[in-house]
Amino acid sequence: MAINVGKANLVEQLELILSLRGSYSIVAIDTEFPGFIRDTPRNATEEERYNDVKHNVDNMHLIQLGVALFDEGGNTPWPGCCWQFNFSDFDPDVDTSSPDSIELLVQSGHDFQQNRRDGIDAQRCAYLVCVKLFCQPYSSKYITFHGLYDVAFVIKMITRAPLPNTLNEFSDLVRTIFGQIYDLKYISRFCCGLRRGEIGLVGLSRLLNFEPVGIRHQAAYDSLLIGALFNKMKQRRHNIEDDRSASVLYGIENRCVENRRTRRIDRRVRPYPRRQQRPSAAMGLLAL
Repeated sequence: MAINVGKANLVEQLELILSLRGSYSIVAIDTEFPGFIRDTPRNATEEERYNDVKHNVDNMHLIQLGVALFDEGGNTPWPGCCWQFNFSDFDPDVDTSSPDSIELLVQSGHDFQQNRRDGIDAQRCAYLVCVKLFCQPYSSKYITFHGLYDVAFVIKMITRAPLPNTLNEFSDLVRTIFGQIYDLKYISRFCCGLRRGEIGLVGLSRLLNFEPVGIRHQAAYDSLLIGALFNKMKQRRHNIEDDRSASVLYGIENRCVENRRTRRIDRRVRPYPRRQQRPSAAMGLLAL
């Protein structure tokens, strides 16, 4: 059963998640947001796609963040364990949105008026969410599915700023905040029998003979499904955690791969002095 998180139980649930992170270091995430106000053609370049992402994310509010925790064996803290953080920022009467997306979310059980009343103020709670969920010393792995928008909305929330102006800056920020992040849609491209990744989340679950639980388009249940499919793919001996897949998001994969290659070269050319401590990504974020 998903745990709904609002302003009344935010601190309590973040502390619970933090207490579990040492044993459950795989974090699956998903978001719900008000759709797209600018569509991206399938043949768009990565720079054009990112410009559309930035336009959409900068001009819309996050509705829900889903989080599910797993250990390396695919176990959750308890059966069906997942959280959905409901945010109060989105007002369907005045804020930019896609009507079709809003209708779909309402049909999936979202109550926007309740969110406005009881939800979390993303601006006020960004520091707390950043510290408890993302800036932790554990060797965490973050799992998404087609996660470009999910990651972008999280970055906007915890930095309390518009997305970076360039794709290169955005890709660097993804690596700084998330470290190891895996996008199952991108990874599926290299897995036999998974249609080269040209499938949705439900389609992937069917190919892997996995029955989803909960309600679709509720971020907690989708994050639980994403984490379960990640472990299902590992059980099938798909080599999904190799260097080819780490920190690459579907849709901007070429830029992610290029930035990763450049960083490796930079580390070889300009290593940190032995006694100089490498700057902490978390410290940089907390200074924002």
